[in-house]
Amino acid sequence: MTARALALVVLAVLVSRVAFGDGFDHTLHARDVDVSGGDAIACAHCHAIDAAGKLVGRPDHAACFGSCHGAPPTKATKLAKADGDRGRVCASCHGDAGKLAVPYPPYTIEQDFGVALGHKQHAAATCTQCHDLGAKPAPHARCTSCHDGTKATSMRECSTCHIAAVGKPHPPELRPLQDSIASIFSHGSHAKRSQAGRDCMTCHAAIARTDDAELPRPTVADCATCHDGKQAFATTVACTRCHAAPSKAEPFDVARPEARFSHAGPHAQLVAGQPCASCHALDKTGEAMAPGHAQCTGCHDHAVDFGARSPKICGACHLATEPWRHLAADRPPPDESELGATLDHDKHPGDCTSCHRLRTKAAELQLPRGHAACAGCHQVTPPTLDDCKGCHALGRVAARLATRAADPWSVRATFEHAAHQPARCTSCHTDLHGADVTLMAAPTKPTCATCHDGTTAFSLTGTTCRKCHSQ
Repeated sequence: MTARALALVVLAVLVSRVAFGDGFDHTLHARDVDVSGGDAIACAHCHAIDAAGKLVGRPDHAACFGSCHGAPPTKATKLAKADGDRGRVCASCHGDAGKLAVPYPPYTIEQDFGVALGHKQHAAATCTQCHDLGAKPAPHARCTSCHDGTKATSMRECSTCHIAAVGKPHPPELRPLQDSIASIFSHGSHAKRSQAGRDCMTCHAAIARTDDAELPRPTVADCATCHDGKQAFATTVACTRCHAAPSKAEPFDVARPEARFSHAGPHAQLVAGQPCASCHALDKTGEAMAPGHAQCTGCHDHAVDFGARSPKICGACHLATEPWRHLAADRPPPDESELGATLDHDKHPGDCTSCHRLRTKAAELQLPRGHAACAGCHQVTPPTLDDCKGCHALGRVAARLATRAADPWSVRATFEHAAHQPARCTSCHTDLHGADVTLMAAPTKPTCATCHDGTTAFSLTGTTCRKCHSQ
C-alpha cells in the first residue's frame, strides 16, 4: 500500500468517527437554511410543546424528514450506504453506522441555546416558585405558572428566553470565591435552625437586584443579621468555623492597601466634632489605647469596607485583608504625630528630662513616654488626661516645625538633639518662658560657642555657617 493510499484510509476512518453521532448543531443548520434561501424554522417544528407549554418528547424523524429532507431511510438501510443528504442527516444523531444507536440525550456536546434569565426581571416572583431546595423540577415546569401568554411571555415564544449563541451557555451562577462556605453550608439545616433562613431574601437580596449571569454571594453583613452572638455564633469568631482556610503556602489574594489612618483629610471633621475618647479609650495608667473595630464600624459600612472582597481600610493597621488569615495589627503609629501637644513651661518647672527623652528614631523632642510623662499630675489636675483637646490639636506639630524652620538663620532643619548629649537642656535653652512651645526663645549663639570653639567642635566663625543654618 502506498503512502498516499494509507493516508486516505486513515482520513476515511477519522471522518467516519467524526461524522456519526456528533449531534445536531443549531447554529450551522440555521446558517445552511439561510444560505439556501429557505425560511427560518420555528422551534416548535422540532420541539413539540403541549397546551400547558411543556416540552413533549424529543425531536424524531418527522422533525427532519418529510418537507425538509425527504423520506427517512428504512431501518434496513445502513447509514454508510444512505444516499447523500439523508445520510448526513442521520449521522447527526445516530452514533453507530451499523446499529443506529442514538446517544442523545444526555448530550455530550456543548448546547447551542442557554436561558437568558435575569433575576431582576423576575423580582416579583418568590424564589420558591423556581427554586425548590428539596427537588429540581423540569425546566419548563417552573415557568408555566407565569408564562402562559397572559401574565407573561408565552412558552411558545422560545427565542425570547433561549438565545442562540456559539459555545457553552452560562446560566446564572454564584460568583466563585476562594474561601467560599459552600462546602459546609446546608440550606436545609440552616432553615431548621433559623426562621430567617427560610426566607431566601434574608441572605440573597442582592441577587434580586441584578440581571447579570454572575450572581453576588451573601456578604458578612447578610450573615450578621442572625450571627450576632445571640441568635447564632457571631461573625467575629474564628473565620475558619465557616470558611475553609487554604494552605499557608498560598499567596495573598489582595495586595495590602498602602493608605494608613490619618486624623486629617476625611477624618478631620470627625476629629473636630467628637470627643477623642470615642475612639481612644484610656487604660488604667491613663495611656490612650489604639482603636478597635468597633470605633470604625460606626462610620464604615460593613459590606463596603469590612465585608468587601478587596477592603481598602484593613491595611491601615493589619498585614493583610483576607478574612481567613491571622490579621495581626503590625503597623505602628507614625514617627511624627499629626496632633501634637503644647504646654506652658512656666507652669511646669523642674528637670526637662522628667518629660523629654531623646531616644526616638525620627522625632525631635517627642514624648516617647506618652501620657506617662503627664500622669503624675494630670490624673486629677486640669486638664485631665481624658480632656484630650486641653493639650492636643490637629496639625500642631507640623505648624510648630514650620514656624521654627521659617525663623531667620534657623538651625532646625539640621540640628539633632541626640548628637548633642550629654549636655543639659538648660545649657542651650536658657530661656524657657512661654505659654506655648512656638513662643519660646531659641538658643542664642553664645550658648553654642561653649562647644563650637574650633577645638571641641567646628568653629562658629569662618565659612562653615551653612553646616547649621539653612539660610
